[in-house]
Amino acid sequence: MSLRTAPSPGRLPGPSLAGHARYLPALLGSPYQALLDLHRRYGPLCQFGFAGQRYVLMFGAEANQLLLTDSPARPRFLSRDVLTLLIPVVGSCAMVVSDGEDHRRRRALVRPAFARKRIEGYVPTMVDEIDRMISGWPAGGTVDAFPEIRSCIRRIAIRSLFGDRLQQHTDDIGRELETALRYINRSPFLRFDHDLPGTAFRRAKAARDRVDSLVRAEIAKRRAEPDDRGDVLDALLDACEHARGEYADLEIRDQVISLIASGYDSSSAAAGWAVYALLSHPGVYERVRAEVAEVAGGGALTVEHLDAMKYTGWTVSEILRLYTPGVLTGRTAVESFEFAGHVVPRGARVLYSQYVTHRMPELWPEPEEFRPERWDPDAPGYREPPPYSWVPFGGGYRKCIGYAFAELELRAMMAELVRRTDLELAGPPVRPTGVATMWPRGGVPVRVRSVRPAVRA
Repeated sequence: MSLRTAPSPGRLPGPSLAGHARYLPALLGSPYQALLDLHRRYGPLCQFGFAGQRYVLMFGAEANQLLLTDSPARPRFLSRDVLTLLIPVVGSCAMVVSDGEDHRRRRALVRPAFARKRIEGYVPTMVDEIDRMISGWPAGGTVDAFPEIRSCIRRIAIRSLFGDRLQQHTDDIGRELETALRYINRSPFLRFDHDLPGTAFRRAKAARDRVDSLVRAEIAKRRAEPDDRGDVLDALLDACEHARGEYADLEIRDQVISLIASGYDSSSAAAGWAVYALLSHPGVYERVRAEVAEVAGGGALTVEHLDAMKYTGWTVSEILRLYTPGVLTGRTAVESFEFAGHVVPRGARVLYSQYVTHRMPELWPEPEEFRPERWDPDAPGYREPPPYSWVPFGGGYRKCIGYAFAELELRAMMAELVRRTDLELAGPPVRPTGVATMWPRGGVPVRVRSVRPAVRA
């Protein structure tokens, strides 16, 4: 019996209820091959899931453009309903789970922290924390680079955005947020979002509450000692000064925690995959190292150096294409709309897939190959990527507010790794895991052949 169902009025293409058995790994939290197979079988649009977890999947650059170029003044798609899955980590008032005026206002509160000049000022902190991590790696030993990088990027996010005092709690914050992040990174078909004793949801909620207490204490200290430290928390407190109260404090806490969580979860996933990519594709590590030596010489890395490293930048773009942390991102349709010859009904939960788009051969020649050179505009046969074919940070008015910070951080991480270490993979090929964020399953174990001293300014 064929698993394909013919489109008909009122019904979208996709597997039957029984046909979902073919996609059991996706239902259990490994969606990668299933997404590629659904696209191959059903084309640019299909329906997937059942009961309360039914979704419309849309694939390709045209789908991305439709969803991401929505108008904030009269939106056809809203985010909160689909992204409530993130609330156990980010909180109910976070920008990422907000729509309409709430989203506009909350984005405006944190936008100054990600202005280009301010981001450039974070580079010494980035380099300092990366050097601190590398200096702790034992020459001749083996380390799992993924949790090491995860801790490092968490320190960068907290120290850059929220100051040294909150950074003192970075290990506590990290331990608690990891519990919550692991919960939201499981399949929605396996979630049980009910606050009952012994459940993973209760553990995630309790972990988030403990982070909330740390942030609440810092807010109280800032108000008791009103020195302007020039960081995001001060900006949030200043912006909400006229609206003090429990709700205002809740908004501040949710922005702080969501920026910490999003500032290191996706970024550290990309950086973990970057280590894997550098070491698993011959010649890339050496070429990045040669460029770092040519551009920075023996001096401390600066933003000017990082901007001048073209091949390193192409490598970052290729990492974010093939190993993009985002697998699926969703919206809810405010009104019915047409796409690919079908009518998607109002209220449908619509998902687009960066993972599939970045692997479509009609958009990317030899898409499974890791080739930084494909981003070189002077290379023979160069083809500029079509609009919305590369969407690691989304797009439109909801584009990731920290995308420039994340890209610069990834360049700095790669540059310091190649100039200070000699590494080799210490395990089998790494496979992905996770639904909300694509993590390297089992980490990225590496053998540390040598570690060179940090370069000081």
